[in-house]
Order: sequence, then structure tokens, then C-alpha cells
Amino acid sequence: MWLTIILTLLAGWLLYKYYVSVYELWEKRGIPNYPSKFPFGYSYELLAQSNFVGYIHDKMYKKLAPNPMFGFFVMRVPMLQIREPELIRFVLTKEFSHFRDRMFIKLSEKDILNQHLFSLDGERWRALRVKLTPTFTSGKMKAMFPLFISCAEAFESLIVSKIGCEVDIKDLVGRLTTDIICICAFGLDTNTIKESDHKLRKIPAQLAKMRFIDKVLIAIMQAMPKVSCKFKARFTPKELEDYIVNLVENTLEYREKNNIKRNDFLDLLIELKNKGTIGDDMKNEIEEQKCQPFEFTNGLMAAQCFAFLFGGFETSSSVQSFCLYELAINQDIQMRVKKEIDEIIEQHGGLTYQAVKEMEYLDMVISETMRKYPTFPVLMRYCTKSITTPYGYKIEACETIIIPVWSLHHDPEYYPNPEKFDPERFSAQNKESIKPFTYLPFGEGPRMCIGMRFGKLQTKVGLIALLRKCHVEPCVATKIPLEIGPSPMLTIPKHPIELKLVPQFSA
Repeated sequence: MWLTIILTLLAGWLLYKYYVSVYELWEKRGIPNYPSKFPFGYSYELLAQSNFVGYIHDKMYKKLAPNPMFGFFVMRVPMLQIREPELIRFVLTKEFSHFRDRMFIKLSEKDILNQHLFSLDGERWRALRVKLTPTFTSGKMKAMFPLFISCAEAFESLIVSKIGCEVDIKDLVGRLTTDIICICAFGLDTNTIKESDHKLRKIPAQLAKMRFIDKVLIAIMQAMPKVSCKFKARFTPKELEDYIVNLVENTLEYREKNNIKRNDFLDLLIELKNKGTIGDDMKNEIEEQKCQPFEFTNGLMAAQCFAFLFGGFETSSSVQSFCLYELAINQDIQMRVKKEIDEIIEQHGGLTYQAVKEMEYLDMVISETMRKYPTFPVLMRYCTKSITTPYGYKIEACETIIIPVWSLHHDPEYYPNPEKFDPERFSAQNKESIKPFTYLPFGEGPRMCIGMRFGKLQTKVGLIALLRKCHVEPCVATKIPLEIGPSPMLTIPKHPIELKLVPQFSA
């Protein structure tokens, strides 16, 4: 019996020593580091997502300043936070070939809906990126603009019916966002503006909340990273996958059978499937890139539509709701942006694509919103080939890089008085002085957000539609200051943003 106890204790002690042995890595390599403890590494909060991830990384960012980079561990996974702008440039653009992938967790190819640009790595990502890039040019956005306007007109009717009411502003603008994305990505007139219970509207909110089983899977994979390379994880519920794939396949079948063209995202994917490119001008570029050939299947099309739904909804609805919150508590800024909207629309005789492009102050307001509330508080890159940085530190293959976007956007060195909402930071005169690679709402380099133009356009259309019909003000339920809640990867308010819509009045 005593022998069994002794052997058990010895085995436990050896396992413990093996587990924590990796924590000596950074000292051995001469890299500044944040202390790690058994079994969670740097912090239990990172693993449990019990606090906003931006705050967690900001604590390290400030503690280990002014080191350009430093190491830490999540369980046994070595990670490096890089905070110096030139080093961020080094990772995102200059030496991109060494940091092309986003994450060490490899998803199963059977998880069809995760075969999209955000999740794919390696050659499949590069080939798909080259092929999809033409879908988001300014010309394609202009062609889709009438679809935006048709949704905005219905949204304005909803706004008028809500004047005098206190509303959950994200829920409200989310209806317009859902309709724009669904009509552009799936070719569906979901009409969530009037009927808010449509299944497609609920999907993004469900996905933003990580299930307990997903957290357990990630914990196991982080504790045993070598095993994770062989273990193909699946995070999309099969029921959801079947629903999205069937939806896209039925829409494709209907369009091809009836020869329907709508100048939307799905039309462009159909062209890509049938011709291999979008527009003849891309053939030479694809050949020059020597991209890995692959079949653009219905499943792959469904995955791009799915990413469009989730990414487009969360980014746009969040930016709009944060922006309206700031306009409600900064009435002078709201009056100025409303004045610009009214004057430019009057000049153009209506809301046109060109009119939206000319709204410079609105663009400044949105840019400042994305600085103060970046949708993704951190960016991740995975080192695929070892490389030595200009500071002499070596980054080994299989190490994960964290870029603390939230911290950069709130660093007084780059943005004086960072908690102040000040659109003038992005005026024509001032934005040139912003240090490169300290403003990263859409990322940067070859893996920056491909849907940036679409996201900004639908954000602007939503704000214009609302501000033309009413004025926003704080109400009793408005939380001031705004608190950010725990989330797996997004900047989401801890409580719903409640605002009051009041009648329009002269600017």
C-alpha cells in the first residue's frame, strides 16, 4: 500500500515537473517574460474568458513596458506579445511569409463552415484570398449599393415607430445589418426589420458566446499543443452547418434554374465557381501567384457566406452601437455629424454611393469609434518558420504571436487622453501623424480584413438612416461609463446599450 502511494506521488511529481518545465523557456532564450504558474500559465482568466481579453493583455502590456516583446504561457502554450509598432510591421507585413497563419488549432475539414478565409491557413488560404479579393472592390460595393438602400428605407420606417422609446441600440441596428448581409450574401429578403425572430438573425449572437464544451476542447489543445496538430477540432454545430449549406444550395439551384442575377456577393461566388475568377482581369494575377488549385464547391461557398454573416454582423452592429452611444453622450459631435449628413444628401438629391463617400466627418467619427472600441481586441499570428527579429530575439516555429490592438488604441503615447472620444484624431490634418501600426481595427498586411469596405459601408448606411430620422440621447438605463464584458475574442459591452430615440430637431 505504501509503495503504491509513494509511486503515485512520484508519478504526480514527475508529471508536474514535466508540465512546468516549459516555463523556463523564455529565461533560457533571454526574452522578457510574465511569470507563469501551474496549471494555467499566465492567467486563469485567459483560459476561462472570465474577463475582457483586452484588459487581460493590457495588464501585461503595461507591466512589461517598454520591452518591444515578451513571452508568457497559456497553460503550456508559449506565446509572445509584441507591442512595438515596427515589430508589429515586421510580423504583419515585412516578414509575413513567416507569420501567415492565424492559429495553432487546426480545424477539421469536415467542419465545412470553418473553411473560410478567417480560419484557413497555408496555401489554401492564399489561393482563396487571391480569388476572393475582387469581390470587395469599390466597384462591386457600388453595384451592391441599391440593395443597401432598399434595406435602409425599411429601417427608417422602423426608426420612426420607435421615436420616444428607449431601445437596446444593438438589437435595433442589428436588424438592418442582418437584412443587408442576408440580401447580399444569401440573396434572401429576411425582413428582420419587421420580423426579428428570423433564424439567421440569431446565429451571430449564438456564435459570439463560446460553449462550455468548446472551452474544454481549447483547454485540452492548449495543454497539449503537439497533440492538437493531429487532433482536428470541430466547433460548428452540425445542425447549423446543415442549415447554412442547404440554404446556399437551394438559393444556387433557384438562381441557376431561373437565370437570376442580383449583383450581390452570391452572384460573385457563382462566377468564381463557374469561371475560376471574378472578372477576366484577375486571370493573369492568379496565374502569376501560382496558387494551389482547388475546387470551389457548394460547401466552400457556404463557408464564405457564413463568415460574411458572422463577421459582417458583429463588426458592423457593434461599431454602430458603440458609435451611437458616444454620440448620445457627446451631443456636439452628434449635431455636427447630423448636419453633414443632411447637407450632403441635399446636395446629391438623395442618399447615393458618392454622397456617402463625401461624408468626411462621419468617417472620422466611425474611425474614432473603432479606435476606442476595436471589434477584435487582439490579433493572433502563428509562426510557421523560425526567424530572428531586428531586436535580436528569435521567434521559433509553432509559437503564437499576440498583437494587443486594444492596448495600442488606448496607449497615451499614441493617442493622448485615449478615453476621450475625439474624431479630430482622424481629420485630414491629424491622421497623417498617427504612428503606423498603432491603429489596427481591420488588421494590416495581406491578412487584413477582406470585407473592410463592405463593413464600413453598411455601418455608414445604418448610422445615416437612423440619424436622418431621430436624435439619440442617454436614458436612465444607459450605463455611463460603458463597461466591456468577458468574451472569447470580441469587444462586447457587459450590459446592453440602452438609448432613447427622440424626435428630429434642427441642427
